[in-house]
Amino acid sequence: MTNFVSSAISTGKSPDTGYPEIYSEAAARASVGGKYKAAGSKLVKSSVPEDWHGAVAAEIYRHGRLDCQSFLQPVTEVVINLRGTANFRRRATGPEQKFTSRVGSASICPSGVEVSYLHIDCGPLDLLHVFIPTDLFGTLRNTDGSAIGSGLAYQGGIHDPLIQSIGFAVAEELLRDDARDQQSRLLIDSLGIGLAGRLLQRYTGVDRRNFTRAYFEATSGRGLDKMRLERVCDYIRENVDRDISLDDVAGIACLSVFHFCRAFKAATGSSPFQYISNMRIDKAKALLGEKNVTIEEIALSAGFSSGANLARAFKKAVGLSPSEYRTHQQV
Repeated sequence: MTNFVSSAISTGKSPDTGYPEIYSEAAARASVGGKYKAAGSKLVKSSVPEDWHGAVAAEIYRHGRLDCQSFLQPVTEVVINLRGTANFRRRATGPEQKFTSRVGSASICPSGVEVSYLHIDCGPLDLLHVFIPTDLFGTLRNTDGSAIGSGLAYQGGIHDPLIQSIGFAVAEELLRDDARDQQSRLLIDSLGIGLAGRLLQRYTGVDRRNFTRAYFEATSGRGLDKMRLERVCDYIRENVDRDISLDDVAGIACLSVFHFCRAFKAATGSSPFQYISNMRIDKAKALLGEKNVTIEEIALSAGFSSGANLARAFKKAVGLSPSEYRTHQQV
């Protein structure tokens, strides 16, 4: 993953950023990291199309010297350094935080934090910004029924191998030319859920003893009950040719996205992304047995946006291209 990101940076299509250009001005307007754009940073790539409805959002910015004055953080944000070194100074409540950001290092800014200032000295710096909605942590409630924040730490200069690997994987997917393909969006959502789980595991200071039973069920490793699992699997099967988001399937199970992903994997042994991907590949395999159906038609019927996207996923899963698989089946 690191090699892919480095290669994209060094050989990318955009002359001033080193990355492929963003898709449109509409994507820039939809940016959830607008404070950076307003301060002069360049939005390089975004997972946020006009009709985006995924669980998380991810954006890559190129920052030079950055001076952001006071702001209220609207959504939990995790930042992972993809390239460059720079000194950070920032402050919310408590003392000023000073740290040097290097490739792979991360910082967290939880939703609801009142930030007094954020300064980046020097640069250029390429940062991945992952935005995680509060409702991913929908099970975080006190026993008296009141809502509670995730209790995530406002922390910078983090060196966490798992956060780094998730960040590089998100960046790798985001930098692909087909990053708006439904498979890519689903994968980015899934990686975001993994990141959210890591944050709750290592970077929260909330006393969990007062959380409701729902929270402990979400983190207990208990799988979906049979009825919910059947309902979810039926939905996926009936809509495998359409754009399925984690929000969609979590809603079918009447669970928060965070809870659903854990419970689904416990019940099936696969993440929702893996399960949906396998079902799409299985449908493509079945259709490849029909001689008069083109690869492009098969791709659309199996939930891929193009034959090229089907070929990439199929080769990765099966070890053969769709055409090679069809030839072997006909022998």
